[in-house]
Amino acid sequence: MSTSELSAFEVYALHWDEREQAVTVSFEGPLDEAARRTWEAPPEHDWIRFHLRFAAVDDVEVHGWSHQLPTRVEQVPVGERVSVAVTGAGTNVRFTSTPAVRVGSRTSKAGSL
Repeated sequence: MSTSELSAFEVYALHWDEREQAVTVSFEGPLDEAARRTWEAPPEHDWIRFHLRFAAVDDVEVHGWSHQLPTRVEQVPVGERVSVAVTGAGTNVRFTSTPAVRVGSRTSKAGSL
């Protein structure tokens, strides 16, 4: 997914797997009509959670992780790899990896508590 496509969603988790040198970024957010078609969501669903996995992670720099929203993920192609920046208030995480692969998604109807 491109950076512009990710900008509509919030990062709610960042999982580091040091055994496999991978980072999984979890996103969630509202679905509009166009996004509902893209994600093949039923008409009554208006929310999505999905996960992108970056493998062969290298050149990791972490200068803060505060989990304050909004947090933004930017990807810039660098040859066959991507340079990734996860930034926000108090958050600055950077690394290079293979391009992201979607490893899961789930749509639902957002409900009030």
